[in-house]
Amino acid sequence: MTEPNAAPHINDFLRRLHLGSEVYYVGQLCDAWHMSTPGGSDATTFHLVCIGEAWIHMPDGTKPTRMTAGDIAFFAHDAAHAFGAQPVIPQQPFDYSHPAPLDKNAPGAGLLCGHLRLPAHIRRLLLASFPDFMLIRPDKSPVGRQMRDLIEMMTEEATQNDLGVTAILDRLSDMLFLYVIRHALHQQPNLSPLLAALSDEHLRPAVSAFIDAPAESWTVERLAGLACQSRSAFSERFTQLVRMPPMEFVATWRMQMAAAMLADERANMLDIAMKCGYESEAAFRKAFKRIIGTPPGKVRGHGSSIA
Repeated sequence: MTEPNAAPHINDFLRRLHLGSEVYYVGQLCDAWHMSTPGGSDATTFHLVCIGEAWIHMPDGTKPTRMTAGDIAFFAHDAAHAFGAQPVIPQQPFDYSHPAPLDKNAPGAGLLCGHLRLPAHIRRLLLASFPDFMLIRPDKSPVGRQMRDLIEMMTEEATQNDLGVTAILDRLSDMLFLYVIRHALHQQPNLSPLLAALSDEHLRPAVSAFIDAPAESWTVERLAGLACQSRSAFSERFTQLVRMPPMEFVATWRMQMAAAMLADERANMLDIAMKCGYESEAAFRKAFKRIIGTPPGKVRGHGSSIA
């Protein structure tokens, strides 16, 4: 269960995100269908089995994973994998580019596949410790009822040939992603570096104080003092749990804020810099480019959706 004191900060972090999920495949496939991906992109992907069953094959030689209707395969880091109708992938190629429409009364498997591209700094804070592959069965999830209702809505929408179907599925995929995050963090809070920091009794006072006042002057010494630890002990514990040094976390959080504020094209760059703890626009621009990978001027109007 998520630490109650951490929930407001996590909620604020998530509401700043512009997810922009895209459903890239919807269809009904029969016989010995199979598809594969080499992985390695910056996308987070999922496969939802709406109808029938399917199998996930990972390249590490582990036993294939059977999925049934309602199950979700979640790949936080776009790991290489294959997806097919059988526990053994056939040798012959398969053309899955022209699937039939989803039909609950037809044989085969009805699939819905989507992806989203979160910025690297967001992935570091939210998904860095997630495994390459997670199988989510709503019937065994602490958020199963809500997830089942959403999956039923997505399945029903995917069977329609109506105005706005693609746009609706994209937005429902945003919701599905958030439920997947909730599911995962209810079960293993330490999967998220941010939640790990906020859930740890030793780190929480320091991290919460920083998040509540990010524009103030922060040092490792000040953070360690709030945690009632020595500088070295605090740094070691923080880096172990959060998978980045304390001041890298401070800079990453500030740039996440800045990216959200830059969504407003009217925002003043110096004002944003000062709200993020920088006394000069030049220092802010340098930090932003280091963390985000592009100058802040290039992300105006895009905010936290940048990749």
